[in-house]
Amino acid sequence: MMKIKNYTALLRRFYRNERGAYTVMMAIMSFALLGIVALTVDGSGMLLDKARFSQGIEQAGLALMAENNYSRTNKEHEDVLRQTVTEDELGSKTKLKVQKEKRDQELIRGIVRHYYYPSTYFKDSKDIKDNYKPICDNLKGPNGEQLKSIACEISGEFERPSWLYLGKNNGLSFAETTTINANKIYVQKNLDEIIPIDLMLVTDLSGSMNDDVNGRRYGTAKIDILRDVVASIAKELLEQNNTEEGKIISKYNRIGFTSFAFGAQQQSNSAKCYLPYEIKKNVRLDGYNYGRNNSISYTELLSYVGGSYQSYFYLTLAEHFDALVDYDKTIDSIDSFNGKDFNYLMTFNKNSWCLGSANTRINSTYIWAKKNESANLISRFNWVPATGATLSSSGLLIGANLLMNTNPDEEAQPSKLGANTQRIILVLSDGADQISNANSSLNITSNLINQGMCEKIKSKLDSLQDKTYLEQPTRIGFVAFGYGPSGTQKAAWEKCVGKYYYVANNKEELLESFRKIIGLVEEVGHSIYQAPSYYSN
Repeated sequence: MMKIKNYTALLRRFYRNERGAYTVMMAIMSFALLGIVALTVDGSGMLLDKARFSQGIEQAGLALMAENNYSRTNKEHEDVLRQTVTEDELGSKTKLKVQKEKRDQELIRGIVRHYYYPSTYFKDSKDIKDNYKPICDNLKGPNGEQLKSIACEISGEFERPSWLYLGKNNGLSFAETTTINANKIYVQKNLDEIIPIDLMLVTDLSGSMNDDVNGRRYGTAKIDILRDVVASIAKELLEQNNTEEGKIISKYNRIGFTSFAFGAQQQSNSAKCYLPYEIKKNVRLDGYNYGRNNSISYTELLSYVGGSYQSYFYLTLAEHFDALVDYDKTIDSIDSFNGKDFNYLMTFNKNSWCLGSANTRINSTYIWAKKNESANLISRFNWVPATGATLSSSGLLIGANLLMNTNPDEEAQPSKLGANTQRIILVLSDGADQISNANSSLNITSNLINQGMCEKIKSKLDSLQDKTYLEQPTRIGFVAFGYGPSGTQKAAWEKCVGKYYYVANNKEELLESFRKIIGLVEEVGHSIYQAPSYYSN
């Protein structure tokens, strides 16, 4: 019995001794664990803050470039004017210069602090120790000349408090603060591009343009909205005193328009509409019986265009016109474009199908309005009535041919300007190609696009580029106004214009679409990945 008691006491004593050893071991290990926690929490926090801080610097650089206080010569900017300047800050600088510098610091700081969340460390974001160094200057040209384009470089740093700072005598924690640096970033804004623009507006003036954007006969008509937008674009491109500060508009810009319905007018004959296609003079129509034979000619079809007597249903007429076009030869004919009127076989007097009546002789096609001639262009465009069916490729082909007319002004030549002309075709339609309704849809435009019409047009117009200078590829844009495109016609236009495809349902969207296609949306700046060459260096 005594042995058992002695044995039990020994086990208890051993247990008490071992428990103390584990306590010591755990106390020693806790310092290592605390270091691991500090490394994990503060280390990962520093990496995350550095990423956020760098991202904030980049976004602030773009905002700084968009506001562009460096190039500002006026004082009409509230955020600049409200900056207070002391005598010590002024020194030898002008007040406006110091105000611009302080505004730049305010702009950068305000954006960057939203990225790395300084309120995490500082109550109410007070006493934040951050510093930013923006430097902006004009760029140097290839011949050492000063350009209007500018670039900025921005760097910065901030003092990040450690979350697990244990005192300066404790080596197991991070320092009280750690300096977080952002890599220097570079942003640039191009202001020297003075590329002349030749803009051809290919606009749908079918009868539905007299409706509002919801297809009703009350409310503001689409044609009136379009006229307002064309007026705005004309003034912006052609009136030199209408430009914003720092914005470059070439004095050699030109605008023309080609209106279409079921056909379009060529330049020299204001009484006629043309269907600018190569045709099969007689088309055999299997399954139909029209008198003594099973074929129909283009002359017979044209006799029903706008006529009071309608032998065929609109659906049947649409099928005939689709079958009448020789698509391969039509596309090949683009190689012959020279800016002059063509002798197309399918032509008829303007009528209820196409842009009104012959006796009005209103020019629905016009080239060119030049510098300070916006009023003339606006007046001419406003006179064109909206009447007829819809066949968009008729306007595109005639407009593309007219765009081959180069600017005869000697001073507008690439050899004088050091730049090629940017040629743009802007097509607007308010509905799918059709004669009367959805049951009489026309597939001519879709078939031509899918067989390469747009590529051929771009290639032909690009042949006018002077390869000595940077080439400006022809741009075709499409705006669907007041309707939602679908099916094969939508897919075809997307194939034709690529990223320049827009849908607009009001005046603001329409104007914005036009400006984006033309390239009038001012560049806010862009990041570059190497140090710029400054003029002052």
